Amino acid sequence: MKKLHITIFWASLISLFFLFSTSTVYAEECAKAIIKKVGVSPTETVDATPYLVRLDCEDQDEAWSGVIPFYIGTDLGDSGLATLLTSYSLGKSLWVEVGGITPGSLVTVLFVNE
Repeated sequence: MKKLHITIFWASLISLFFLFSTSTVYAEECAKAIIKKVGVSPTETVDATPYLVRLDCEDQDEAWSGVIPFYIGTDLGDSGLATLLTSYSLGKSLWVEVGGITPGSLVTVLFVNE
């Protein structure tokens, strides 16, 4: 009986470890993101550049409603800013992938639409 209790204890402990060690990051995509503002803003967000863009998604459901500010991820860096400024100056929409739809999330992928 004691061996059964020890086995159950360790199985529970391992289960709790896996439950709390997994992260729930959901990437969101928008095929027609419109830039409302783009600029520089100090941030303490990990893996973020100081480049901030305010995007409105015109092809999403109610999950992404209104204009949301995003930081450009360090992987995109200056190239990401250049892509944003090009899109903004040409009046083109973007296809973007963001780390989440909460303010301050990261833009991880972006393309200028035709």
